[in-house]
Amino acid sequence: MLLVGLVLNATLGWSWADPIAALVIAAIAVKEGRDAWQGTGCCAPTSATVAPSAAAGADACGCRSGHDHRT
Repeated sequence: MLLVGLVLNATLGWSWADPIAALVIAAIAVKEGRDAWQGTGCCAPTSATVAPSAAAGADACGCRSGHDHRT
């Protein structure tokens, strides 16, 4: 995203493209921070987590295919 804003600014002279890219990056950072604060945005194993079985179709986080890693 950052590179897109910089390239548009440098090649086409769109001085507004770089600040728009920064706002998009800031929005993504806020969302990721909120998810991390709530503990829903990562796949951190807990002490109660047992290694998932490949036969059960689970990934490394214990999530079945087609499901996200949120609890």
